[in-house]
Amino acid sequence: MARWISAADIALIILTLLLLVVIVYRVSGNVTPLLVVKSGSMEPTLKVGDVIVIEPASPEDINIGDVIVFWNPWYGNLVVHRVVHKTDEGVYTRGDANAGTDPWSPVPYKNIVGKWTGFKIPYWTGIGYLSLFLSGEIYPPYGLLLLVGLIIINLFFALKGLLRHGRKPEREPESSEGQG
Repeated sequence: MARWISAADIALIILTLLLLVVIVYRVSGNVTPLLVVKSGSMEPTLKVGDVIVIEPASPEDINIGDVIVFWNPWYGNLVVHRVVHKTDEGVYTRGDANAGTDPWSPVPYKNIVGKWTGFKIPYWTGIGYLSLFLSGEIYPPYGLLLLVGLIIINLFFALKGLLRHGRKPEREPESSEGQG
């Protein structure tokens, strides 16, 4: 019997592949090429919940006007800001929505993770917000509790399916009607 692949199946496959990419990058100690924008400092270019794709960049690849991702030397978190000035020591950055240059500038080149490719998954898809929710970035600890709950429910249904398919189907008794 043929089975059609539903939109939900396709979405599940895509989300699984994205999760696999993130896990492989995390296990290998690298920063994932997908990053969720967590603040409004880059609006209107990037909004909270946008998922951006970043690529590695050497100092020679970085130009004034590029949007880069770097480790903030003051707080130890990733920041997505635009390069406004470049020196031998590093780059000066500023968020598009901010009035002045970042106080931690210049950002040393060794702190730069990469630059934005220009591709983003918009915030309105909800993918970025879901990621922030599940990682506990917003509304902690509900995201983690939901994630654990979904895993438990999924395991329950998977085990139930395995147990059901492991049994032999019961045969219906044959009726004696029509037999002579």
